Amino acid sequence: MNARTKYILLILGISAFGLSIYNKYNAYTETSFNPIELEYAKVFFGIGIFCVGLYYFNKNWRNLMTKIMIGAFGICLILNLYLIAQIYESKQIQNRLSEYYELDCEKITDRFKADLKNNEIKYFSGGLVGSGNLSENIKKYGIENFELGCQVYTNLNCYNELVSNYLKDQKNININELYK
Repeated sequence: MNARTKYILLILGISAFGLSIYNKYNAYTETSFNPIELEYAKVFFGIGIFCVGLYYFNKNWRNLMTKIMIGAFGICLILNLYLIAQIYESKQIQNRLSEYYELDCEKITDRFKADLKNNEIKYFSGGLVGSGNLSENIKKYGIENFELGCQVYTNLNCYNELVSNYLKDQKNININELYK
């Protein structure tokens, strides 16, 4: 193995390992999802480490092991970079939602007026019934839907009522029609 290949493997391996640790910490503690990509990244990193061991035990397989190591560490690195983007997006959504959770109905009315002025209206669908095609249908009116699962928040219901009234008054649309 030449020096260039050693440096490539070293950089790929260290980067993949470091990002795996970063993603493991952030995916499990700061976001609420357990990504399967992280498990695949661990498997590919393990394959790369296994190939490092085989590289030193069998001289006939060194060329093949070098290619497998580059591939395994490379795939691990790509999966971890993908996860960083997913975790970042999830954190951004959580940050935007946390602004609304803390507001009472009176303050959320002012927030709705500001969102309406800035063309950043949101809808918070939640409860036991699924939202169906709501996300796709409401997007046509420039409204972003946040699916909250089974959780229902009183202050967010106040905001949703304002959105429903806005759609009824301005667009002549009943919000219940958008669930279909």
